[in-house]
Amino acid sequence: MRVWIPVTTQQVSEFKGSNVLVATSGYAVTEDWAQSWDETDPEVLEAEILQVAGADSRLVVVAECLAEILQAAGTESRLVVVAECLAEVQNSESGQIAISNPIAKAQIQAIFAAKAAEPEDFLWFGPTEPDEALVWHSS
Repeated sequence: MRVWIPVTTQQVSEFKGSNVLVATSGYAVTEDWAQSWDETDPEVLEAEILQVAGADSRLVVVAECLAEILQAAGTESRLVVVAECLAEVQNSESGQIAISNPIAKAQIQAIFAAKAAEPEDFLWFGPTEPDEALVWHSS
């Protein structure tokens, strides 16, 4: 299943060192979620689920890095990893999924990053470019 996983800079940094991404939840274009949109084009639906995962990445950052956010008040950025992995649908209507196993580098298809000034404009980075994604996203 193709999944969009909201991640923190710490998760991406750990992925760089281990070539494994550890995450427990994300989003997928489920049938129920897709039907809630007036759209059938898979590319458009994937762009929409990227935005959903991106919005959730703000919550992941708040939950895992509250001190860092308070220190850098006013700066929001979003990171989302797209991967092919085994996942279990938790809520078909919202597209929420659960991931039970770590994700190997070979399963990762892309890293998307958005800056605070343009939170809906994601830039694509390949799975071999986590350094570039982190540098761009924090600039």
